[in-house]
Amino acid sequence: MISFFMPATLWHTIKNMYKLNIVMTGGTSGFGAATSTDLINTLGTNVILGNRNSQIKGAKHIPLNLESLDNVRQFASEVVKNIRDEKIQVLICNAGMNHPDINSRTVDGFETTFAVNHLAHFYLLRLLIPYLDANAKIIMTTSGTHDPEENALSAPPKHANAIWLAYPEQDKTLDEKMAINAQRAYSSSKLCTILTVRYLAATAMADQNNWQCIAYDPGATPGTGLLQKGTLVMRLAWQVFTIPFLRKRILPKSNSIKDAGITLAHLVWGKVKVPADKVYVALRAGKITFPSPSTLAQNNMLMKDLWEQSEQLLNDAKFKLV
Repeated sequence: MISFFMPATLWHTIKNMYKLNIVMTGGTSGFGAATSTDLINTLGTNVILGNRNSQIKGAKHIPLNLESLDNVRQFASEVVKNIRDEKIQVLICNAGMNHPDINSRTVDGFETTFAVNHLAHFYLLRLLIPYLDANAKIIMTTSGTHDPEENALSAPPKHANAIWLAYPEQDKTLDEKMAINAQRAYSSSKLCTILTVRYLAATAMADQNNWQCIAYDPGATPGTGLLQKGTLVMRLAWQVFTIPFLRKRILPKSNSIKDAGITLAHLVWGKVKVPADKVYVALRAGKITFPSPSTLAQNNMLMKDLWEQSEQLLNDAKFKLV
């Protein structure tokens, strides 16, 4: 990298003169760590990472707990303080989790998988929209599990009703098996991600500011912390599949952590040319594809309802949006 060929003081001086402000969640572990490392080591970047434990050298770290909307609000406030009178050129919402059941609740009373994967990031997006620069990139991580045509090892969603997902006891479509409900909580949250990106991309604000809105699907990526709350068998299998031979044989469409992370970085730098009419980018067996998302993900009424229901959940929880 350039920093290896000049004195450290000169490197930092130049780097701070031309800053590209990048805000990222999920950038301290899994494939997100590969992404943030690439971003940090690029001349002219100011990378702000929301984190709970681990840190990546060279980034600005701000505490972030996505299970608390108040903490999300505090994180956004600290981001604004950090960039001062500047703007955000890249916003990456990458953090995610997959709870083994639907009984867990956040401090705000919402089902945890939905709250972390969708609602917290929706809130963060809404808080930071006023600070996004013209030509900014907004990238949110989704999953192929949202699409039944993918035949993923997870139950696909039946709906994207934010109220039912936040309060599963109201959901009239629950399965008798808790494992199926947990899988659907995850796949539904990732359906919500695509619908959110599609809605944002269709706004007049996005058009006027020439924002590029992308829903990035890294495919199955064994070795990440996605299943850290899963059963021991699931966690062990997830690690075993990091062995290239086994991963390619048993999960032929899957990707390595490095490939998934670097592809996300390439989306940031524009090394991946996304067609103008596409927002969904999927990595399959190391290859970038631009498939159409699921039928539900293309439903405009569902898209509009999700945005409004998400706003309602935030307002009801006293996190009002301007």
